[in-house]
Amino acid sequence: MTDDRAGRDDDDPLRRASIELLVCNAASGVVPDLLVGALCCGFYSVTGLAPRLWLWWLVLAFVRLAGQRAMRRRGSAARGALLATLAASGLLWGIAPLLVAWLAGMDAAFAAILLAAGIAIAAFGSYGIDARAALLATLPIAVAIVGLALAAASLAGYAVAAAVPLLYAHQCLVAVQARRTLAAQIRRRVESEALAAERGERAAKATAELDRRLETERMLRASRDRAERLSSTDALTGIANRRYFDKRLRAEVSRAFRARSPLSLVLADLDYFKQYNDLYGHPQGDECLRAFAALLESYCRRGGDLAARVGGEEFALLLPETDYAAACHLAEQARAAFDAAGILHEGSQVKDNATASFGVASVTPDGLEAGEALLAQADAALYRAKGQGRNRVAGAAGAATGAAAAP
Repeated sequence: MTDDRAGRDDDDPLRRASIELLVCNAASGVVPDLLVGALCCGFYSVTGLAPRLWLWWLVLAFVRLAGQRAMRRRGSAARGALLATLAASGLLWGIAPLLVAWLAGMDAAFAAILLAAGIAIAAFGSYGIDARAALLATLPIAVAIVGLALAAASLAGYAVAAAVPLLYAHQCLVAVQARRTLAAQIRRRVESEALAAERGERAAKATAELDRRLETERMLRASRDRAERLSSTDALTGIANRRYFDKRLRAEVSRAFRARSPLSLVLADLDYFKQYNDLYGHPQGDECLRAFAALLESYCRRGGDLAARVGGEEFALLLPETDYAAACHLAEQARAAFDAAGILHEGSQVKDNATASFGVASVTPDGLEAGEALLAQADAALYRAKGQGRNRVAGAAGAATGAAAAP
């Protein structure tokens, strides 16, 4: 039960703030309390009325200093040490006038009554935020003062006995008002903190949701890009497929038309590839296609160049901003490199190794339909290279070059 109550006290913002304020006030009140006690003892010691009152002061000093050390704990433990210290201090200050009256007589106790009353009034100001703390610190003093005042059996004593309860009642009302004010302030602070925390939580959730959506969008974009790459890539050779080649051809014709720049196209076909498949099998034929595709891609030396597989054993090189002579030179280099690769092909009627024929066409587009004409010219040139014996480069104008070209 005690642990549950302590947990509730620690969780209550008003209770927690009250404890912190009370502990702070208790710490600041140690020195004044001991100074007033020393003043009281000094007065009675100098006058010789009650020098033994210093023993009372030593007990007071021990209680206040030991209590201050115990109040360094946190939460309900600090409050328990505080209440015990205030109860002991209030009891000692209540005993002080009684000790003086016993040691020096009723007349000498007047100064001790005044000092004890001052301590009580100060305690209301310091501990009024907590009713229990205020009563523990002041009630023993009030009882002692009223008792001594009544014991004096004089008009002044009766007046003091009547005034003290009125004074305490007033101080209690002030303490209640102070507690209400502090409670309102703490409540507003707690509500502000709760609102700030709620806003922070909402902002964190919004940020997390935004991050989630951005991540989802990134994943969708990556999936879309991957799907687009797969849809535009030939699965066997890894270079562009016919679909992507047609798309790029239209785009490059449009760009060349705007820039009035040349656009060249090289079509290539492996010689006697059907016989190669029949002789070595399709897996080996696939390896031959991949080797030729890799070679063509190595001749895409500028950003806009494109190597593509446009048919079974038919390939294309799209060369923007490349004129006819440069395209023929590049095609001849590719033909010679593939010939020099020495891929065995005993079923070829050209050589004992695999070879390829090339057709080259070039155009400076005067309209967006120039792509179809360029493709037709390159195809005608390729047909011409095959007709002239294969393993050669033929241009759209009919020129042929290559190792098998006629002298």
